[in-house]
Amino acid sequence: MRHQKSGRRLGRSATHRKAMWSNMVASLITHERIETTEAKAKELRRIAERTMTWATSLGTLLAKDPDDRSADEAAKYVHHVRMARRVLKDKSALDRLFTEVAPRFVDDDGKYDGGYTRIIKTRRRKGDGALLAFVELNDYEIGVVQEETPEKAEEE
Repeated sequence: MRHQKSGRRLGRSATHRKAMWSNMVASLITHERIETTEAKAKELRRIAERTMTWATSLGTLLAKDPDDRSADEAAKYVHHVRMARRVLKDKSALDRLFTEVAPRFVDDDGKYDGGYTRIIKTRRRKGDGALLAFVELNDYEIGVVQEETPEKAEEE
């Protein structure tokens, strides 16, 4: 019996699972939307939310220029980056988390509420019939196309 044991094992060893979660969180932060099985999506949400909380809990400190931070603020920032790095091994995804993604979730008061991801159930996979789902960031919008700037339109 698995009483008091949290998390799905998904038929993988502990090291394989840890590497898989690291890669999936990096993909989620990089692409903002990924498709995976429903069971993996539910587990991924737990890990991704925890990782993003380390970034968003810095609040207004994210918007400050690194040169303007006090010694205490700089130490706090480094601590949060290192804690997020325990899960997120990809350096470019880690940088993107703290520079682009987390500031979008922090409101004007420097507060954060959680609930950064959502799961959308989609279909069954043709080969094995597994339930698939999208995991995406809450502010992700489908089909939003960047409007062309006048300079680009004149070049064409």
